[in-house]
Amino acid sequence: MDTKSKNKRFAVPVLIVMIVSISLALLTMADLYHKRENLQEDNYFQSSGFNRELETFAELVKNVHVDYADYTPGKLDEKTANQLKKEHEEILRSIKEDNQLSDMIEQAKRERDNERVAQLTEEHSRSLQEDIARAMSHYQEQVNNKIAERDAEYEERKNSLTLRSGSFKYYVTDKKNNKAYTNLPQEPTEWELARYARYTINLPNTNGDLESINRTYQLNQLSGIFYVPKEPDGYSQVHTDALYYDSIRDRLISEVVLLGGTLLILALCYWYLPVSKALEVPIVAKSLALFRFIPLDIRMALAFVLGFTYFIMIASTRFFFLPIDAEHFFTLAFVSLFTAYLLLQFMEAWLMYNQPERFTQQWQKSILARQRVLLKESYANRGMFFKISTLFILTVMFGMSIGFGFVGLVEGSGTLLFFSFLYGMFYMVVVFPYTLRRLGLMNRIMHGASEMAGGNLNATIQKVKKGKLSDLAHSLNNITKGLKHAMEEQMKSERMKSELITNVSHDLKTPLTSIINYVNLLKQENLTPEERKNYVDVLDRKADRLRVLIDDLFDAAKMSSGAVELNIEQVNVASLLNQSIAEFSDKIEQSTLTFRVTTEQPKIVAPLDGKKTWRVFENLIGNALKYSMPNTRVLIHLAETQDEVILTFKNVSAYEIDFDAQELFERFKRADQSRHTEGSGLGLAIAKSIVELQGGRLSIEIDGDYFKVMVVFRKHA
Repeated sequence: MDTKSKNKRFAVPVLIVMIVSISLALLTMADLYHKRENLQEDNYFQSSGFNRELETFAELVKNVHVDYADYTPGKLDEKTANQLKKEHEEILRSIKEDNQLSDMIEQAKRERDNERVAQLTEEHSRSLQEDIARAMSHYQEQVNNKIAERDAEYEERKNSLTLRSGSFKYYVTDKKNNKAYTNLPQEPTEWELARYARYTINLPNTNGDLESINRTYQLNQLSGIFYVPKEPDGYSQVHTDALYYDSIRDRLISEVVLLGGTLLILALCYWYLPVSKALEVPIVAKSLALFRFIPLDIRMALAFVLGFTYFIMIASTRFFFLPIDAEHFFTLAFVSLFTAYLLLQFMEAWLMYNQPERFTQQWQKSILARQRVLLKESYANRGMFFKISTLFILTVMFGMSIGFGFVGLVEGSGTLLFFSFLYGMFYMVVVFPYTLRRLGLMNRIMHGASEMAGGNLNATIQKVKKGKLSDLAHSLNNITKGLKHAMEEQMKSERMKSELITNVSHDLKTPLTSIINYVNLLKQENLTPEERKNYVDVLDRKADRLRVLIDDLFDAAKMSSGAVELNIEQVNVASLLNQSIAEFSDKIEQSTLTFRVTTEQPKIVAPLDGKKTWRVFENLIGNALKYSMPNTRVLIHLAETQDEVILTFKNVSAYEIDFDAQELFERFKRADQSRHTEGSGLGLAIAKSIVELQGGRLSIEIDGDYFKVMVVFRKHA
């Protein structure tokens, strides 16, 4: 007991450690995934940053040694000089072709205005010289600017190449000019590269990331070797970046170790929790209990949203950086809260997976399930559903029409006012009175229902001719009638129960009294052998009568409860009927009755229990012998249709039948109500039960004293 209490005491700290460990493991895995390329050795030299540095340096080598190979500072290259000169000549030609003053001079000449011609000619000459001077000045300025730009570009590229020479060493061969360009004393050997180079590459090569510089070198017929020395000459951005990437790799290796340790702690927690039964500790049980107050569908939606948020947060959180400060603890605590929530979700899901009835019970309480039930119940009566929906929509539209009316007043819109007034009149004349009528009917229904609940079965609800509420009022009125009928039936049942007890008592007491009396007579000593024999015969008859009554009681009880086993087989009903008649041949001959039996076919087959069906025939024939009027005929007819076998008994009753025919199926009910015959009153009830258990039906028709019994059996099981 003490060990268990200690285990439970440590369960909560273990759970906290487990939650924090899961959060830390996920943060570690996310960081390792994002920086997985950095785990490779010398990963910087496969990075896009290094490729850009290499491309820049290779381009500078090509610019300085090839593009500026014949460049002289302070002088334009031939191509640029020719282009500027051509542009200058075009400008001069356009100046000379400007004919604005020339046209004016020609006009003055045609007018023979020599003074104006001289003036315009002098002005044209001066303007032309000024434009040419400006063009020359612009041309010279362009040349100087191009020279300055070219010099600056050359110096910039040369200086950039010089500055980067501490990061890269190169030896490039120009096959077009049969030259070699290098910042090395000589072409490096394999031994030198292995000893001094940290990274080596030949250009051009098949590296897809260097496609641009590869194409440039191929077009210019350049090829060579570039390498990064292990030790830079002075400051080197490449070596600085490589050192940074190496530090990231070292950190990632530490994260791998941290992940391994975290997973080990998780394994120990997973082993410990089932031993300590931590899921049964109060804080977990109470958390799950509170958790279940939230409807299941809301929990599922929250699980999706918060789970998605959780993994985005894990993937985007910056956690592994130095120095360690309060931000690390805050981040870990915040992530751990999410982890604890999702663990609760997982635990509940696991419980529902193992116990599906939990899911069923909680789903039935969910908002969607309840709304579905409400919608199903409201839609069960489509007419009522659509009427209420229509009233709701019309009422909403009435509110909107009032709003449109105010807008029409403010904006001065006659159209809006007209339609608002028109719809308002429609609502007040049609919809509102209809609603009031329905409310009035609902009030009458509620009042009537209250009266009925108070026991006033004569209360009725005045209803209108149409509508579901009218149908409800009609149903409530029918319920009242049904209750009155049920009460009458109950009173009748109570009366019949009393009669049943009286009849059973009488029918059992009569033979029992006779038995007691004759037993007392047999006790007398002065009896002759003949008298003793007569008394014994009477005792035998009365005991047999008592046995028959008790057997019929048991059979009737078994039939009414359905606790009867049937042995169904294909039975020849015609043959079974003839056998039953033959069994009663002695009694038929002793009676004054004439039995007329007709069968349509000598073989009429139905799936029946032969013994139980024989009991039906026995009871019907016995009833006919007991209750038929003397010197009359009993007509028995057996026929068949495609699906049924029909047996009919017809006879004239010896006793007046002044009650409902259905009462003859009630126990201890006889046509001979004075009970002069020896029947038990159970024959027809037993026969009806046997027929119905076999899927058939037995009915009685009475027309005065004319008595007709019809038995119908199914021909197919």
